[in-house]
Amino acid sequence: MSSTSWLAVAVAGTLAAAVVGALLTLPIWTPSRRAPRLVALLLALHAGAVVVGGTVLAAAAARSWQLVDDDPAQQAAGTLVEVSRIDGDGRLYALVVLLVVAVTACAAMVLSMAARFATSTAVLQRSISCAVLGLEIGLCGFGLAQVLSGSRNALAIIGVVNLPLVMAAMVVCWPPHAAEPRPRRQLAAPRS
Repeated sequence: MSSTSWLAVAVAGTLAAAVVGALLTLPIWTPSRRAPRLVALLLALHAGAVVVGGTVLAAAAARSWQLVDDDPAQQAAGTLVEVSRIDGDGRLYALVVLLVVAVTACAAMVLSMAARFATSTAVLQRSISCAVLGLEIGLCGFGLAQVLSGSRNALAIIGVVNLPLVMAAMVVCWPPHAAEPRPRRQLAAPRS
């Protein structure tokens, strides 16, 4: 495929991730909320990207499952990936599909809840959102380490590009300090 085709696929995937992320976090986009939008937007986009990526991986594993279980003599058309009996039996790919669906569902749920918690004023909920952002900063840092060591992996490059956005979101989302309690006035000693 040419670079133009890959660009079209990347744009379509990003738009799909944005739509899915907005649908997953629809209640936080009501006009009555006066909360920071950067964090919610970023986490919603990440939730959508996880769902789109998980769907693509599950579909690829399901197709490989079908190719392993099919008779090679009956395949009329060529496939994108050559799959042989060495690659395992169909049960392995069934397990891969199940694992991808479970991980995708859990990650999308955590990211969606973190996006909803980021719009709250409660310290605990904002702290949970910051913890999720901290995990993302760690993953982006791992991508930065890969790029600095010479890797040109697309996921690592996306992590490096995403790192400043996640760090800015962490700053915006950080829970406000609780007001320090005023010291109590001590009663003066009685005069005699």
